[in-house]
Amino acid sequence: MGDGRGWAVAPHGHPQPVGAEEEGDARDRRSTWLLVVVALIVALGAGGTLYTLLRGGGVSDTATVAPGSAGGDVPERYLGRWEARLDGAGTHRLTLTQGRVGERVLTLVADGADQHCVFAATLARKPDTEGTLRLTAATVTSGAPLSSCAPGTPTTLTLAPDGHLRRTAATGAAAVTYSRVGAGESRPTPELSR
Repeated sequence: MGDGRGWAVAPHGHPQPVGAEEEGDARDRRSTWLLVVVALIVALGAGGTLYTLLRGGGVSDTATVAPGSAGGDVPERYLGRWEARLDGAGTHRLTLTQGRVGERVLTLVADGADQHCVFAATLARKPDTEGTLRLTAATVTSGAPLSSCAPGTPTTLTLAPDGHLRRTAATGAAAVTYSRVGAGESRPTPELSR
């Protein structure tokens, strides 16, 4: 029952503003919708995680990849400097550093008779059980003249039992074989010579 001033008498005799019941109902509806939205977000997150795990992603990947060192995903036997002398194309010096997927791990310096190009590539994914490294397409970081340097294609790196490194381009071009430069350059890779 109203008192003429915009107030209604509540069942317990306490005055409350007219329309307070409608405001309470609106708050209840907003709270219900908020709970529904939160529940949907949680359900979608759980579904996405389950989908990733079932497709072989996530934590289960660790059982099928070669171990890297504590600082990254590149197996230690790959790390260091490598060199290849190419007939008619000069010298390619490749340096592999430690890193994780998505980080730059390769620097390649290609020197020819009239050009100097420097390239970089990142680790595309964790190495498989054989230790094969898959790298993204190489990008040009510098060059002289710069116009003589073109970006590369994705490449695969593998170690041969004799300790040489093979770099194979995704385009099907002939593989390039590199020799280790520096300490231990003549010794075979222990993991591969067994």
